[in-house]
Amino acid sequence: MSDGEPIIVEGLGGLDLPESQPSVYDQPIGLRPLYLDSESGTEHYLVRYPPGLVARRHRHSVAHTIVVLEGDLAVNGRVVGPGTFCHFPAGEPMHHSSTSDVSCLLVVIFHGPFDVEPVED
Repeated sequence: MSDGEPIIVEGLGGLDLPESQPSVYDQPIGLRPLYLDSESGTEHYLVRYPPGLVARRHRHSVAHTIVVLEGDLAVNGRVVGPGTFCHFPAGEPMHHSSTSDVSCLLVVIFHGPFDVEPVED
């Protein structure tokens, strides 16, 4: 946590995003931490899904929020675009991935420590 000072990260669309391979995705995603709070476990990330990402249905033990910055995001059977806010309750099965033809840049906020559990259809 900071000492009362705001955390400001400019130029999100141009930041380098190291690769990460969460178990629910068929290919690596770009992932950069923006804010981590050791007291509450809250985690904020900048994420880039590559075009054509295939994701398994999954759930998290904490609620999380996604804000779409660029591209299109497939969310539980809908496709949403830039400027869209998505909130997922804790423990609920969900699906989110990029569409087949464009990458997707997101801010993802976990309201506690990150975990993921695949859900069988």
